[in-house]
Amino acid sequence: MELYLIRHPETIAPKGTCYGRTDFPLKYPVEDTADSTFSYLPPNFDHFIVSPAPRAVKLANALLSKYNPNQNQMDIVMHTDERLLEMDFGDWDGKLWEEIPRKDTIPWMKDFVNARTPNGEAFTDLIQRVDLFLEDWKPNGILKQKWEEKNNQKLNSMIVVCHSGPIRAILCRINGTPHEEAFKSPVDFGSVHKIEI
Repeated sequence: MELYLIRHPETIAPKGTCYGRTDFPLKYPVEDTADSTFSYLPPNFDHFIVSPAPRAVKLANALLSKYNPNQNQMDIVMHTDERLLEMDFGDWDGKLWEEIPRKDTIPWMKDFVNARTPNGEAFTDLIQRVDLFLEDWKPNGILKQKWEEKNNQKLNSMIVVCHSGPIRAILCRINGTPHEEAFKSPVDFGSVHKIEI
């Protein structure tokens, strides 16, 4: 199955902001990102899943509106999955990194994969929920089987709109990249990452 992973558009969050669950308004009209992103997507798809965060849902709606309803897209419903939400930074969420005491951030940055933020998640928590998402949609996954039974067809292509963290976790798993190196490759706003599962 082809899986198209799309990151949400840029927000007005000031540069250097620690945010995962905080939802800032979009910086530019969502149609701008949808226009540039759309050219990297397939002409047709079978299923569409999105993170429930408003910044992701807005792009998902804009992309769906670009698909021609005469090409069998009327039957496709956008589904949300909370496992695709960005990492929860807890007490740090929505703050500028420079506002967070260095005595707290330095130990976390040394082991961001395993260390949890205060009242938030560790990267391993995000990895675990994203892995469960992938398990459900792999060839013999429960949700994939249910979808195919309900729609009486093979699920060949799926579009997912979410966030940098989940995309990086999925790319690490697919490419066998150590999680410590998850943030070394760019995952730009509105970027599309095509993989096969």
